[in-house]
Amino acid sequence: MVNGTASMPSYSADYALGGGESLDAMMMLIMMERHGIYETEIRADYASMQARNDLLKDMNSALAALRAERPNDEKTRNKYGIFIDSQGQNRAVDEFMAANGIAIKLSPDGSQADFDAAINNLKSAIDSANSEGQMAIISLQGVLDKLNQELAPQIRTVA
Repeated sequence: MVNGTASMPSYSADYALGGGESLDAMMMLIMMERHGIYETEIRADYASMQARNDLLKDMNSALAALRAERPNDEKTRNKYGIFIDSQGQNRAVDEFMAANGIAIKLSPDGSQADFDAAINNLKSAIDSANSEGQMAIISLQGVLDKLNQELAPQIRTVA
């Protein structure tokens, strides 16, 4: 039990220990509690992965906008562009990048060199987010493997 004020689920092992239940019943409650812990971890990992996927979609849309607006010569200056984010909202590329900690020269418009730097910085951020996503998938697979290894033998025993 985390604290004395937390409500205890009816399947909690702490709840069962003083009730005189059989060892099999207590083991089943412990397994159910462990399953709840794994389920919470899996749901949190899933939410994190979904948020990362949305960010990746937005970064790729911002990258496409940057490439489309990039000046063709060194003397021309263009606005960084606007894209539609994963929530369906119009976003200014420069504001999006700044809000997400991706370096960009903040000015109403940029030169070809400014765009090239922004494109490279955004590509690096995309690569980092992809790497983090791959690590998250490996972590999620580990949790799922633990869940299967821990619960599968117990289910066979109970059945």
